[in-house]
Amino acid sequence: MEFIKGLPIFREFRKVEDRWNKSRHLILKAPTGSGKSIALPYLLKKNGLVRGKILILQPRRIAARMLALHLSRVMQSPLGKKVGYHVRFDRRLDDQTEIIYATDGVILKYLLNNNFPKDIELLIMDEFHERSVQIDLSLALCLKMLEAKTLNFRLLVASATLNSESLIKYIPDSSFLEISGRSYPVQIEYRARPTEKPIWKVLEEIIPKLLKKLDGDILVFLDGFYEITKTIQTILSCPWSCGLEVRSLYGELSTDKQDFALQKSEKRKVIISTNIAETSLTIEGIKIVVDAGSAKKMHYDRRRGINSLLSEPISKSSADQRAGRAGRITAGYCLRLWSEAEHKNRAEFEEPEIKRIDLSEIYLNLTAAGLSLERLELLEKVSDESIKEAKLRLHSVRAIDQQNEITEHGLEMSKLPLHPSWSHALLVARKDKLVPTISLILALLQVRSIVQLKTLDEFYPARNPRSDLYCLLLAFEEALRRNFDIQECNKLGIHAGRCRESEELAKEFCKLLGIEFCIQVPQYEMLSRILIKCFPQQIAKCFSEGRNLYKDFHGRHVHLNKNSVLKNEKYILPLQIIEKKIKGRIVLEAEWSSGLDEDWIRDALSSQITYHQETTFDPEMRKVIARKIERWGNLELSVSQSDQVDEGVRAHSFAKALMIGDLKLKRWNTQVEKFLNRKKFLYQKFPDLGVQEMNDGLKLLFFEQLCQGVSTIKEIKNLEVYAHLVESVSKEEREILDNAVPETFDLGMGKRPYTLDYSKPGEVILFAKLQDLFDVSSHPTIVFGKYPLIVEILAPNQRTVQRTSNLPDFWDVSYHSIRKELAGRYPKHEWR
Repeated sequence: MEFIKGLPIFREFRKVEDRWNKSRHLILKAPTGSGKSIALPYLLKKNGLVRGKILILQPRRIAARMLALHLSRVMQSPLGKKVGYHVRFDRRLDDQTEIIYATDGVILKYLLNNNFPKDIELLIMDEFHERSVQIDLSLALCLKMLEAKTLNFRLLVASATLNSESLIKYIPDSSFLEISGRSYPVQIEYRARPTEKPIWKVLEEIIPKLLKKLDGDILVFLDGFYEITKTIQTILSCPWSCGLEVRSLYGELSTDKQDFALQKSEKRKVIISTNIAETSLTIEGIKIVVDAGSAKKMHYDRRRGINSLLSEPISKSSADQRAGRAGRITAGYCLRLWSEAEHKNRAEFEEPEIKRIDLSEIYLNLTAAGLSLERLELLEKVSDESIKEAKLRLHSVRAIDQQNEITEHGLEMSKLPLHPSWSHALLVARKDKLVPTISLILALLQVRSIVQLKTLDEFYPARNPRSDLYCLLLAFEEALRRNFDIQECNKLGIHAGRCRESEELAKEFCKLLGIEFCIQVPQYEMLSRILIKCFPQQIAKCFSEGRNLYKDFHGRHVHLNKNSVLKNEKYILPLQIIEKKIKGRIVLEAEWSSGLDEDWIRDALSSQITYHQETTFDPEMRKVIARKIERWGNLELSVSQSDQVDEGVRAHSFAKALMIGDLKLKRWNTQVEKFLNRKKFLYQKFPDLGVQEMNDGLKLLFFEQLCQGVSTIKEIKNLEVYAHLVESVSKEEREILDNAVPETFDLGMGKRPYTLDYSKPGEVILFAKLQDLFDVSSHPTIVFGKYPLIVEILAPNQRTVQRTSNLPDFWDVSYHSIRKELAGRYPKHEWR
């Protein structure tokens, strides 16, 4: 209780009590370290404001577990009794548990499956600023169910950084309360790091200085596993690290290792973490935070159909959350490795996840629950493009039908807490009794690799292995034979701990389908055939053997990972397509690939392979070619071709090549362009005269007629164009063109006719020297007097001095000042 009394929430709890009876729901803004995650539910319960159960949403599993553990100690109750938690594949609670911490994914499942606990009186949505897609959907569903009165509880939305105005508008009968003051002050310092140095080299210089200058443990925020590993290796290689406890903390670590990273240490401790430690966690001993200022964020790239995980600068709110880790138990210090000026330009809040990820899993789960993502009132509107992409993905795995109704297969998929591509794979594998194999593959891909990629081929019993994935399974099998013995596995270069984690995770996946996990690696052909069934749209075909470059079902160009064991495979099936930066370019890279025989593909996809016939001009062969193509998506499985084509088809193909610029006509000249511009002007300005513009359709038809009877490129290039173009126009239309929009115009002053310029859209220009216009009293017109020409009046140096569509007005108003200016410069010319 003494711990609770020292928190700002305790000191200002009367404000919460005052607001409690004024509105149904509460929006609470309280700084990091104020006690909103632990003290708030405790005080609400202890002071009788909430008599029923309290459910607390936490975006991260580690936070849900550690907060439950911490509060259970404060309440002097065993974990799982008064205080418990529920995260994916792990729960510690019973029917009597009064305060429950649960992840956003678990709470969303409660709501979608209509099994939200009826005895919940208050739902606290903690760390709302993280704006995961599960948080946004959970809030929307809560409001929908509260309005329909199918549920009855109070909402409390809490965070250190909130857009309170939008939330008050969104949540009916709600009020806003801000509690000021953190537990302890945190000094913020900015220091832009040199861009030419990797972050681990920068930290190698910074950390020893901080250790000398300040006391307490250090928490360092970095992007991901690679940066963390390199930093830890660098620190441990330095003499000054002697006596330090250096620990890593990231999402893929097992719960035991995560807990170990947070435990007390007799030595001074440095924790190198991703943004997993950004919110909710109090790490005892941390007084110093070093923030690199970026995090890896998932985005769905609609253009290429991939999830992209790239490093991006964090927002101001995230930076505040990170700094707050240093002020939880004492005054702290935070060093931000960017400039203060840069900080001012950063976004206030993180972009909501629902705006930037693939929504197929969410769409499926909502549809299975009888809900519509399109109709759901969300805090942030979902784009039509995102919904369309989600539907296409679900169609491809037979989860929804053509009417976007959920199928029986889709209903089964929705019951599995997995992305649709993997829930589909498990259900497909069930028919072939290979669920344990697919479960193990999924598990192995969710943890760090159990072996170094460069050593994969060592686990294949013969030369030239055909699959990275198969080698990975064989490595796991070797570890399993040795009962995951650490020393034995180390000799083989296998990480025993990760193998054990993968096995436990695979068992959980099997349990979802009521199948016992018992792994026996199948023959390679059997594995490949099931992978084709499960992931047909992952198949890619080589089109550049020297560069190991493949084209996949979606038409994307994919590089084979440089550490892959595959060699000279015509077809591959990668289980992951990763976006990477290689030599300054962003490319797609295929990982965990397997080589395929074409027969296996044809057997599995025979009913889905399409047959096309097309005739086209081939610029490289310089002739028209007829092709017969077998396709799977954008993959051409086979192509047969011939240059023996029908004369009409050949003319049409030449015409299309002329349209797109693969072929050029030497005699397509200014005379042709002028004729077409005259037609275009009349069509746009005087459509009632009935002259048709040559649009793309008519142009293609003209080219087709022009190419009739022609068989070679040489003939095409030398074709007469203008005469054919004029002949393609009716006699009546030619007469209108000649009379309404003549090529030249005679001013009637005894000089040669002036050429008219029809090249500018919507206007016709006559260029004339000023002296040639002295005796022109009325303005020249075309189109039977309906259109006054634009006259550009030229000085003796041929430069325009005036542009007019009213010559009489020019003589009356502008000419006198122009004459005054030009007469002195050109005295030999006539001036009236």
